[in-house]
Amino acid sequence: MASTGDLGNGTAAGTATRLFWFLGVALAAPCVGALLVAIGSPGSPWEEGVLWILYMGAAAALAAILGLIFGVPRARTEYSAEASERYSSNSNLEQISDWLTKLLVGAGLVELTNLPGLIGRASDFFAADLQVANAQAFAASALLYGSGVGFAAGYLWTRLRFRLLLESSDKAATDMSRKERRIFTALKAAQAGSGEVESTRDLQRAARRAVATSSQDDQTRAILWVDDFPENNASIAEALRSLDIRVDTARSTEEALSRLENQRYGLIISDLGRREAGGENQMAGLDLINAVRQIGLSVPIFIYAGHRGMLHEGELREAGANLVTSRPTVILEAATRAVPGPALLG
Repeated sequence: MASTGDLGNGTAAGTATRLFWFLGVALAAPCVGALLVAIGSPGSPWEEGVLWILYMGAAAALAAILGLIFGVPRARTEYSAEASERYSSNSNLEQISDWLTKLLVGAGLVELTNLPGLIGRASDFFAADLQVANAQAFAASALLYGSGVGFAAGYLWTRLRFRLLLESSDKAATDMSRKERRIFTALKAAQAGSGEVESTRDLQRAARRAVATSSQDDQTRAILWVDDFPENNASIAEALRSLDIRVDTARSTEEALSRLENQRYGLIISDLGRREAGGENQMAGLDLINAVRQIGLSVPIFIYAGHRGMLHEGELREAGANLVTSRPTVILEAATRAVPGPALLG
């Protein structure tokens, strides 16, 4: 079900679309009229109408810049990350509250009596090469009409579209920052438990890459983590879950194979030695690889183990392991890259 914020954004987007369609018609209709006037005037070719369109377009572009300046939203000083909106509408044009806006408007009011003369001189300049009847009025209409429509377009786009862009980009940045902090904390905890020593910069870089990788795909993904003590991997598992990756656990090879019969996973992570079937199996990870490959599954398998696991890296890779590591940052980054597709119930 869509949230209230989503409905609000959708309504604003629909309103903006209708307004911009209207402005597009408002720009196109007089262009057709100008061409007809030019063609209908004695001795005036259709190029006169094209000049009118160019004059109007130039005036509209300059006025649109002014409209954008007046319409830029303000950031809320009372904003919190949980708030639905960070930006409020800029009311400079309505209340003339900003001192710079007051200054500009005040100066404009002082020179208001000179405005007709300025418009007249501009019309004379642009009408110099026009052959249509009443060329000064023809040119003035282009400048005045283009300025009005251009200002409206710039102002409305900034208030209706630019604000939504700022809201969405700011929310995305906030979400990514939160995820990076959670993952960095998880990696520090995992590092303390694994005995591996990595710099703070390496941990931050791994967290940033993991978030960037996971944000490229919003489909449901899943990992099966096989370890007789899953609490040892709780920090990394929680970091993966914060990236919208489902992490299921199994305490033995038998339990893992049972899960694989009923569900599809994008990745299997396993330790090397486990206590299984009432005894200690120092190569349980290798047995799991052989069992998975024997039933014909090509799912990637990572072995996350300590120093002893690295001593058996060659043997494990030969059996079908895609990665053997003892570093939390490596397992996290590799896991986020290894499950890009959907992992749905079988």
